[in-house]
Amino acid sequence: MDVTDFLLLLSVFFKLAMQTTSAKEEDSGCVDGMSCMSLAECSAQLRSWQQNESDILFRCNYGKQKVCCPLSPRTREKSNMDLLPNEKCGLTSASKISSGHNATFGQFPWMALLGSRLSNGGLRFICGGTLISDQYILTAAHCLHIVNATLEIIRLGEHNLDTVEDCEDYCSDPVQDYQVEMAVSHKEFDIHNLKNDIALIRLHTKVPQYTDYIRPICLPFGINITGEEETKYQIAGWGKTDFYEPKGSAVLQFATVNSVPLEDCNSRQAAEVRPLGDTQLCAAGNSGEDACKGDSGGPLMDVVQLPTRRTAQIFQVGLVSFGSIPCGAQTTPSVYTRVS
Repeated sequence: MDVTDFLLLLSVFFKLAMQTTSAKEEDSGCVDGMSCMSLAECSAQLRSWQQNESDILFRCNYGKQKVCCPLSPRTREKSNMDLLPNEKCGLTSASKISSGHNATFGQFPWMALLGSRLSNGGLRFICGGTLISDQYILTAAHCLHIVNATLEIIRLGEHNLDTVEDCEDYCSDPVQDYQVEMAVSHKEFDIHNLKNDIALIRLHTKVPQYTDYIRPICLPFGINITGEEETKYQIAGWGKTDFYEPKGSAVLQFATVNSVPLEDCNSRQAAEVRPLGDTQLCAAGNSGEDACKGDSGGPLMDVVQLPTRRTAQIFQVGLVSFGSIPCGAQTTPSVYTRVS
């Protein structure tokens, strides 16, 4: 499958997400070929067809615990959904997540660094991204449009940029660098107002196997997000910990941020980026903790327990698009491109 096909897949879950609802008593619509029914009924139906529960995409009635279930056995040998590691994504080896600290080894194993070749010949990691399958990276489109910089490599498994080996009480696996085969921005990306600020990068070779330090994040099938919920999210990246510092952090950082309603957020943004749209989300941190320069393309994350999964997983609901100046200003929330 080429990058164009994968962008089509992304458009599919934009449509799926728009069909979910927060209604407690009424069933929301399911896409063609699927019907809203109880989880137990759907599971029994899939077992009778000798198919697994990964075919269940999302809930259609939260109050009655109903899910969208296929109406007939799947006849295709492989669907686009099969390309996403639904059962293996969003798992972390870290036992605890709190805000305002250095990340631990393997806490965010999907984090990627975008390495760009500068006009002076040097290689610099300017933006972040996330591994979403064994060959694709999700990032911000503006990270592909940096003046005098050409995207060249993707680094996975990094923790501390200043060390060759990442060691504390134990050492993590060596980093892995992958050549970029192709990078495509959203066809309606606007560099001036940063609308549709999302892009896909195809690695030249596939990640051979997932480890505690390199593993994909989940994409938000089954998560209903309107941008109005009062939710705490996590962000991570190697961006500046202080706006006035000359460069970003060497060690992967993370923090907790709070969702901000889109209407409220819109009124606090510069005229150049208004109005914000339903493809964007807003969040702001406490005590100045927020996305900053160098965090662009990194994930806005939520921990979710889906009805068909045994354990909670981490889902990427957004990616860092742009923030306030200076970073973490309480008056201006950061803006994220909505992935859900």
